[in-house]
Amino acid sequence: MFARFAFLIALLLCVGQILAGFVRMEPSVNTFSSQHWIKEKTLTQDTITAIFALKRTPAQSARLEQELLARSTPSNKMYGKWLSAADIKAQFAPSVESVKAVTDFLDNNGVKDYQLSAFGDSITVNMPVKTANTMFNTEFASFRSVSRRNVVVNRVTKPYHLPEEIAKVVSVVDNIMRFPPLRDSALSYGYEETVTGDVEFTSCGTKCNGFTTPAVLKKAYSFGTVSSVATGNSMSVAEFQTQYWDQTDVDTFAGACNVKAEVYTTIGPNNPSICSTLGCTEAMLDIEYIAAIANPIPLTVINLQSYSLYNWAAQVAAMANPPLVTRSPMVTMKFNRPLLIICFLWINNSRPSV
Repeated sequence: MFARFAFLIALLLCVGQILAGFVRMEPSVNTFSSQHWIKEKTLTQDTITAIFALKRTPAQSARLEQELLARSTPSNKMYGKWLSAADIKAQFAPSVESVKAVTDFLDNNGVKDYQLSAFGDSITVNMPVKTANTMFNTEFASFRSVSRRNVVVNRVTKPYHLPEEIAKVVSVVDNIMRFPPLRDSALSYGYEETVTGDVEFTSCGTKCNGFTTPAVLKKAYSFGTVSSVATGNSMSVAEFQTQYWDQTDVDTFAGACNVKAEVYTTIGPNNPSICSTLGCTEAMLDIEYIAAIANPIPLTVINLQSYSLYNWAAQVAAMANPPLVTRSPMVTMKFNRPLLIICFLWINNSRPSV
C-alpha cells in the first residue's frame, strides 16, 4: 500500500515538473465545445492545421496603429502615401529570432510541413493529430456540424500549452480551439415592403416588384453609369461556406434588370450545380449587384472552402496585384494594395481568429 502511494506521489511530481515548463495559452477560454458541433466518438480526420500567430513588440503595435490612422485620414499629410510591401514587412514583421524559435520547435517535434506567411508574422502548420496532442500538451477530437453533416473540424477538448520560450513569441495558435460559425443559405426572400410611385422598384420585372434593384440604388445614392475604366482598376467579392455562383443566374438577372453583369475571374473552387439545390443567395446578391453597378470594372470572385476571414485576408494580401476594392460577407474594404496589407497586419496583430 505504501509503495503504491509513493508511486502516485512520484508520478504527480513528474507530471508537475513536465507542466512546469509549459504555459497555458489563452487562459480566459474555458469552454471547449459548441452547441452547433457534436463531438465524434472517434477521430474522423487525422491531420491538424494550426496557425502560430507571432507576437510583435509593443512599439511595433503602436507604430502600426499610428501608420494606419495617419495614412487613412484625409486631413493628414501622409494620407494615401502607402508603404510598399517590403517596407511593411521590414517595419512590422516579428523578429527573425522569433520565427526561428518556432520553426526549431516544430523541427524538434518532427514537423516538416509548415510555411511562413508572406509578411513573416504567422506560420501555418500541418501535422498528425498524435503529434499535435504531444506538442500542445492537450487532446484533440473531431466535431461534426449539426446543420451541415458533411463538415468536420478537429478542435482541442481542453486547454493547450506551449513551452515557455515559445509562448514568449507566440500570441495564439489559431484554428485549433474556436469553432467556425456556419450559416445556412436562404433559398428566397420575401418582399421588403409594398412600394408605390417609384418606377425604379419595378425595373427588374414583375417578379422583383418591390425589391431594391440596381436602379433603386442608383437613384438613392445618385451615382451614374460607369462608362470607362481606369487602367489597373479592379474589384472583388469573397464567398465562404460553399457559397458558389451560377452564370445562368447572372445572365437572367442582367436580362431582367437591363444591366451588364460579368465575372472576369474566379479564384478557388466553384460548383454552380449546388446553386439549384442548396441555393447560393448570398453569393449571387454580392456578385450580381456589384457587377450591375460597377461593370465594366473587372470583377474577381474569390471562393474559399475554409471558414476563416484570416485565411482570406492572408490570401489577398499575398497577391501580387490584389483587387483595389474587395467585399466579403463579413467586412467591406476599399483600398489599394498597401492598405490591404496594413489591414491584414492589423487583423493579425489584434486577433487572428475571426
